[in-house]
Amino acid sequence: MIDEILTRSPIPFLVSGEWTGNGDGLPPHQLSSFTTQLSGFPKDRPFWTVARPGTREVLRAADSLRRGQRILSSLPRHRRREILENTAGLLERHRSLLAGLVTAEVGKPVSASLSEVDRAITTFRVAASLAPTFGFEQEPGETVPQGTGMIGLVDRVSAGPLLAITPYNFPLNLLAHKVAPAIAAGSALIVKPAPLGMTTAIGLGALLLEAGLPPEALSVIPCDIADTERLILHPDLPVISFTGSAPVGWSIKDRVPRKKVLLELGGTAAVMVAPDGETPELIDRLVTGAFAYSGQVCISIQRILVHRSLFDRIREGLAEKIRELDREGRIGDPSSPRTLMGPLIRPSHADAVRKKIEEAVAMGGRLLLPLRQEGSLLYPTLLTETEAHWPIEQEEVFGPVATLTPFDHPEEAIDRINRSRYGIQAGIFSRSIDRAVGWARKIEAGGVLINEIPTFRLDHWPYGGIKESGSGFEGVRYAMEEMTRPRLLAIRLPVS
Repeated sequence: MIDEILTRSPIPFLVSGEWTGNGDGLPPHQLSSFTTQLSGFPKDRPFWTVARPGTREVLRAADSLRRGQRILSSLPRHRRREILENTAGLLERHRSLLAGLVTAEVGKPVSASLSEVDRAITTFRVAASLAPTFGFEQEPGETVPQGTGMIGLVDRVSAGPLLAITPYNFPLNLLAHKVAPAIAAGSALIVKPAPLGMTTAIGLGALLLEAGLPPEALSVIPCDIADTERLILHPDLPVISFTGSAPVGWSIKDRVPRKKVLLELGGTAAVMVAPDGETPELIDRLVTGAFAYSGQVCISIQRILVHRSLFDRIREGLAEKIRELDREGRIGDPSSPRTLMGPLIRPSHADAVRKKIEEAVAMGGRLLLPLRQEGSLLYPTLLTETEAHWPIEQEEVFGPVATLTPFDHPEEAIDRINRSRYGIQAGIFSRSIDRAVGWARKIEAGGVLINEIPTFRLDHWPYGGIKESGSGFEGVRYAMEEMTRPRLLAIRLPVS
């Protein structure tokens, strides 16, 4: 089915299981200027187009969700598990095609795109393993005197249909982190993908239908801002899961205070390298964490804090590693399997990141390497002599930029990490695990990784931010908890 859908021109969108391309007669929307030629696509095709839905179709998708919710929530748990397992198998079968789509749409290096598909496979398999038994437990009444003779059965059930709004940077796996838990929990859903990333989302929709998902339970709607607002306000969508920028996410939560709004937003992830934290692989890990996929990851390393005894050596090691990447041709072409970082999503974003760098330099920051930009490609940037309150440290840059700062005492580094308005993940490098654990407990973040970069994530672990980084947690089991509510069945046992 995925080949049939993606070779149409324009590519249709999905409304309650129905593929449609008429879009109220609106013109197709130009999807992307990035392209990697894939087998089966015309060689002279410069980009894909996706039909644009009109308001009528958007509202039809929302209005039909009640029926889709009844159908999906009444499916036996073993059937939901089968759908999720089937989806994982189809993702595996179409691995190369999907990775090519991701690279073509968002310029992600092909090695990272393949890794993203593999993570999506894992995400669906974890959801499949949880679907049969998640959230069912017995609560004995006789824990308290009044409950003698009573037994409580508690089951977590769907909190209702879900609106999933996803960004461009992980167009497949971030969507999987919303879709797979929703299906496992019995929640019908509407997917609103980013303008760059919608073909990947439509491809996943085709695979879900092929896997056996009831068609009434899913719509993939690449709609405009006005129609997205209609979905946000629609009374039949009580749960919203949003991943994207902090201003947009918090504005959604403010507009619908009575809905359950899950937010995965921005960050300024930091790494603290203690006096005993230097290892042979440290430089490689820091460069990967800061510059892979051009820093377009909300847990990309933006701040590196190094003990003063190591500072000069780490500084020179990072600069030399970046020069080495350039010499080896590992910066640039996203279609090359050797590439670590390619272009930013569009030239305007590269320009915006460059302006943030220039602003930091004007304020007194020092560049360790020349500032280089070639269209959408902005080369890795390291800055020293910045201050904690400057925008380059306080605001999410979402580009290949990291600040490098020395510290004398661990408490000083922890204080600087915590002065950020954000808090998703942070990293500590130290051979003294007992001390590192103590430091980690003082860091204000959703997760702290010891002897690993904060950009590392496993898809079954809890993942979420505090402060301005978000509300609620993902990671399959934790997302299922967010998407469900407890329901009690109490039984008075007969007296023997």
